[in-house]
Amino acid sequence: MRRTALPVWRATLTLAVAMTAAASSSAAAVQAAPPTKSAYVEPSLLGRAQAGPDTIFHVIVQGSVGSGDGVAATVRSQTASTPGQAIGLKRRLATIDGAAADLTGKQLVKLARMPGITAITVDAPVRLSSLSNRQQWPFVSGVARGWANVTNGSLAQPPAIAIVDSGIDASRADFGGRVVKQVTLTTLPGNSPGDGRGHGTFVAGIAAGSASAYTGAAPSANLVSLDVMDDQGMAWTSDVIAAADWIYQNKDAYNIRVANFSLHSTAPASVYWDPLDRAVEKLWFSGVVVVAAAGNYAVNGAQSGVLYAPGNDPFVITVGANDVSGSVSTNDDMAAPWSSYGYTLDGFAKPELSAPGRYMVGPVPATSTLALERPASMVAPGYIQLSGTSFAAPVVAGAAAYLLALHPTWSPDQVKGALMLSAKATPSALPLSEGVGEVDLARAADVVAPPNPNLALNAFLAPDPSGGPVPLFDAASWGTTARANASWGSASWGSASWGSASWGSASWGSTAWSAASWGTASWGDASWGDASWGDASWGDASWGSSAVSDNAVTDIGVPYLLDPVQEALASAELGLTIAPDGTVGVSTTPATTLLP
Repeated sequence: MRRTALPVWRATLTLAVAMTAAASSSAAAVQAAPPTKSAYVEPSLLGRAQAGPDTIFHVIVQGSVGSGDGVAATVRSQTASTPGQAIGLKRRLATIDGAAADLTGKQLVKLARMPGITAITVDAPVRLSSLSNRQQWPFVSGVARGWANVTNGSLAQPPAIAIVDSGIDASRADFGGRVVKQVTLTTLPGNSPGDGRGHGTFVAGIAAGSASAYTGAAPSANLVSLDVMDDQGMAWTSDVIAAADWIYQNKDAYNIRVANFSLHSTAPASVYWDPLDRAVEKLWFSGVVVVAAAGNYAVNGAQSGVLYAPGNDPFVITVGANDVSGSVSTNDDMAAPWSSYGYTLDGFAKPELSAPGRYMVGPVPATSTLALERPASMVAPGYIQLSGTSFAAPVVAGAAAYLLALHPTWSPDQVKGALMLSAKATPSALPLSEGVGEVDLARAADVVAPPNPNLALNAFLAPDPSGGPVPLFDAASWGTTARANASWGSASWGSASWGSASWGSASWGSTAWSAASWGTASWGDASWGDASWGDASWGDASWGSSAVSDNAVTDIGVPYLLDPVQEALASAELGLTIAPDGTVGVSTTPATTLLP
């Protein structure tokens, strides 16, 4: 049975209790309930817990930094002292010093008052952000330029790409034995071995497939499959965090340097409290490039915001879906009409980049639910045409793995900087809809000293108080600075030309930190959200809705294939020879033109 995502709100337990009593004014209610010794608890969750002491709630419990297994011990202790029908502790979540648990309302309320517990949030369902050679996308994105380096052996082995999704059908010729590890982490029933949904196999094929006629972005990269989805494409946030745990603990053993998250939570998220944001940040700070899909809930190209983790996180690379419009040139490219873009609830512009994501063809198990649901989309035995930001993200994940093969010492910030610096402009696209532009691996491979797009943010990294090797993002300090200085990050963005003159200023200037984005919240204060999270206009978020519109579901079209004209343009742009079957080789004639 699927559980319904609850809206995310900000309140302390004591404030929420105080506000249930009569008060002369809302200000008096706030003053009467100082946020002391109580965890952050979503007001709707708290209210439901108080109203249903015997009702079971599925939650993620976070503890103070460095608490380690202390949160799990506290959950066990509390559930033992307050008996109920809930199972209590489900699993530890090491990357966030927390745990996933099923608690009764009574247990939840008591746990929120326990020392060392800092936040209790809903273990919200996570679902796929989309259901969507001679294809054009490898040539538009420039990834085809690297294929010859793979076949002639001149490219070093790229690092492994972790695919956090519905699993991978490792038996397929698309992967040639390069799926080096498969881990099942979903706690939902109805999950088939391998990839019962089919989505993860498609994503892996775009990122690193090597089958004839369906080559992916990094065809020599190894793959690690983290299966967090059931056969219907659903997951729990805690299962996705468990995948981040696994990657963090095993990245060195399997040389994982890139992690692809073609999914998003269904609860609106802020970097202040969201546990999935914390988990992907820990991966990023430990040397893993995190690539996330922006989501598919824009309507008719209108700005939607990017409201959900992990795509809302300012550190990671968030990718929107580009419609290549049937040509190799990016002059006529626009974001797909359902590709999400705009500001996060914390005021950051997303996505940073776009990549082809419309009318893509990739591998899918013939017996998967995705293939069975969409027989009209099957273009060949074992291959399906789909659209979505889920399939734009792995283009960038593969590009990141290729860059790390060239520059194995690069940090995630450097990879992000190289990809953004080299992105092609898309002049027909709406502002912000494609970030700085469309990914171009051929150009990114020539970057030797990439600027750091996270430079302003990195000023707010702090050492782990528990002595761990990975720093933490001090969101409270950042919030205080951003609230006091609307242009806090403009200096670092001005040091590089990001491919779109308006994007840098819009992302970090006063527009992003205006009242429309920030509401009336006092971000730097201990009680920064006590009053203003209840303001429905804050961030223009639909806080009461648990549904995520998935406009790419019905976006079925004809794959964009190379014709002689586009083949000639691609050959000139990338310096390639392209055979009739789509095989590429390095041209003896250097490229004579660069398409904008």
